[in-house]
Amino acid sequence: MTIRDEFNARLRAAMDECANLGYPPNRIRQMFDASHPVEVAKRLVVSGDFQDGFRAVIAMGRPDLTIESIMLEERYSSLFTAQELQAARWRLNNV
Repeated sequence: MTIRDEFNARLRAAMDECANLGYPPNRIRQMFDASHPVEVAKRLVVSGDFQDGFRAVIAMGRPDLTIESIMLEERYSSLFTAQELQAARWRLNNV
């Protein structure tokens, strides 16, 4: 299993946990079905918007389940540029 595959599995597990907590991440699942989660994460993290799903997960008190938080896990940080990781940190600190 590649690190990209592990990232995919980690994000899908986080989405399952969100669904179990009452927030079904349907839109992000659609995005992951259309494109690899690494590419989706790269696009979302540099967008100017805080997506509804991101806000919902933060409001649930589970920032650890956000794409941004998972991107910043040491195991997966090599998949992203320093700028993308900085954007992820900024988003977590400013929502």
